[in-house]
Amino acid sequence: MDILIFGAVRGALYSLIAVGYVLIYSVGGILNLAHGTYYMLGAYLTYIFYELLFGTGGKFILILSSMLSVLTVGVIACIVYYVLLRPKIESLTYVLVITLALALFVSEVMSLFFGVAGTSVPSFVEGSISIAGIKVISQHLLLFPVALVILTSLWYLLKRTKMGQGIDAVAQQRDGAVLMGINIDTVNLIISGLSACLAALAGTLIAPVSSVVPHMWVFPLIKAFAIAILGGIGSLGGSIIASFILGYAEVFTSFLISDQLTEMVSLVIIVLVLLFKPYGIMGYKLG
Repeated sequence: MDILIFGAVRGALYSLIAVGYVLIYSVGGILNLAHGTYYMLGAYLTYIFYELLFGTGGKFILILSSMLSVLTVGVIACIVYYVLLRPKIESLTYVLVITLALALFVSEVMSLFFGVAGTSVPSFVEGSISIAGIKVISQHLLLFPVALVILTSLWYLLKRTKMGQGIDAVAQQRDGAVLMGINIDTVNLIISGLSACLAALAGTLIAPVSSVVPHMWVFPLIKAFAIAILGGIGSLGGSIIASFILGYAEVFTSFLISDQLTEMVSLVIIVLVLLFKPYGIMGYKLG
């Protein structure tokens, strides 16, 4: 029961992070090494809005701070795309270097202003719940319904709306989408903001139960990359499945071997998938 519950919680968190990472690659062809930075900024901005701007408050202020954090990160991502990525979007090397440089720069700025010691914010849902004798923090349980609602809404946006059909057209056949009059830059701008918002939302949800530190962007990026490879590059459905596979694999490792080895699971998955199933669960073969 421990494994069942905690694996689902991790899978829900990872799905919010990874779906945005896969989305921006499948539509815009952008391998964004700053994706983990948006996760970190989601957590830090929630702290900044709640503790420093509003001066703390009740649950409404906390939720408002979280929403403002997600929206702010989305705007930042749009600016990053338009100013830094758009001019040389066709160059994979440029995109990788500039997004990595951005991630390192933001991490150093956070270290400068807030130090390396962790900060945190109050929980959205206080206390804990006992499920079949297993004590689970309520904030952790919040991850699953939020991820379910957000990912279902994303599916509806992409499959049932005119804007989503335009995004899907760009992902499937870029040249054909251009001939249909779809503006590629506009689509990439929307997707950049949307993917960043998903990562920031994961950061705001984890901030109350995890230490918010400048280097917290690294492991989400590694996990998103591992999930993208396992699920299949460009496959949103595959990334959701892979998120829960990784979540349960880490929990199994923690319970059966050692908690210190859980962060190695992502790296092992990357190597094994590339060696034995390079196209992932639902994607196409790399290279």
